Amino acid sequence: AVRGGRPVPGPRDAVVVVDPIGSGRELVLRLSEAGLKVVRVLSGELNPAAEAAAGVPRRALVTSRCVDATLNHKGNFTDDAINLTHLPYDVTAVFPGAYTGVAIAEGLAVELGLPTNPAREDRRYHSRMLDTLRRAGVRTPRQCGCASWDEVGAFVRSLRMSHFRLVLKPDAKAAALDAPGVALCTSMQQAMDGFSAFRERDAGAAVCVQEYLPGADFFVDVVSCGGEHKCVALWVQAPRFVGAEEAAVPPALRLLETRTGEAEEALLELAVDALKALGVAYGPSQVQLRAALEGEDYGAAARSAMVVDVTCAFHGGGADIHHAAKLGVGYSQISACVDLALAHGAGLEAFPTPFTLLPSRPIRLHRHAAEVPMPKPTAAAVDNTLVLSVLRALPSFVSVDQGEPSPDGSFVSEEDEAIGCVYLAHREKVQLDRDIARVAELEMAA
Repeated sequence: AVRGGRPVPGPRDAVVVVDPIGSGRELVLRLSEAGLKVVRVLSGELNPAAEAAAGVPRRALVTSRCVDATLNHKGNFTDDAINLTHLPYDVTAVFPGAYTGVAIAEGLAVELGLPTNPAREDRRYHSRMLDTLRRAGVRTPRQCGCASWDEVGAFVRSLRMSHFRLVLKPDAKAAALDAPGVALCTSMQQAMDGFSAFRERDAGAAVCVQEYLPGADFFVDVVSCGGEHKCVALWVQAPRFVGAEEAAVPPALRLLETRTGEAEEALLELAVDALKALGVAYGPSQVQLRAALEGEDYGAAARSAMVVDVTCAFHGGGADIHHAAKLGVGYSQISACVDLALAHGAGLEAFPTPFTLLPSRPIRLHRHAAEVPMPKPTAAAVDNTLVLSVLRALPSFVSVDQGEPSPDGSFVSEEDEAIGCVYLAHREKVQLDRDIARVAELEMAA
């Protein structure tokens, strides 16, 4: 059924979300709000110990009250599909609620005969992914999947670096909440220590060793259906410098808009080439690119950008980042996937739907938006009320996420360089720039 130009779900229409957490929680809430039933499938990776180790805040979790049914994945997709058919629902779509649920979501969708991406090993391993992209003519950094320190040494020598910078990460893409992240090494000793740490965690696993690309990161958020790729947000994260060194606090992540749109078109073209090379045809994905950036010459950066990673999951960060994207663009990765699920339930794939009517990329921003890390305070104790009052006074303030407080009520740990993020949006880019600078300079002392 269709009402007011939008599909209306039937009383049995349901969507499966595998491992909903963070952004996946926001998806669950928006699906329910649209009138769809939600079935939560758990991989086994979501448990209190793993969530605590990964620092997942309680508000990012989905409880049984948020969904209509919960199933536990036991390793067999056929059994999962049978269990789903025993529920009083008609499943119309399957989405991953986190990166831990990507492979299971794809396997379940295949078993149920629903749209998904074909299972491919080159989307599960960093080195194979970049090899596939390079063979397809997509620009990528030099890298090597290494199973021994001798292989790392040989690869380092082949780079002939004048200034040592090396990126290490587990070759297998993360499938656990507490999986180790990326290590940037500035010496051979650091590289050896990092390699040893990864191998101690998983003795039989290879490590992806990659040349370091200085510059800015670009993130292309995409939703796909039937091989048609819609860019729903394009973000840029340019490094901040203290003297000649990059600042320890991560830089602001902001929606990109240029006067001509040529940079956006070039970045999207490269991202779509990567998705096609990897066989991505359905659901949410994010393509990370990196390029040298001089000032705000995004056109030159886009022409030299390289693809660093492709993930078939939602942009992480939870509700705040998707709300900021929606303020800026008018829709979001999550709202586009809700539209997909509604269209599947109504059997409208062959007709114009809210998803098919979306442009290939956002043309003009409604608001300029950003996610800005808050620097660690200079004092041991933080007056949280004072901090929030200063942030909320910013003309572009939208929301703030300070994570979970420690047992003493503080939001600060010795290891953290940032204590959360503030989300900003404003019609005027100049005002957003001022507010980003204000957050970066703020001394949050008690």
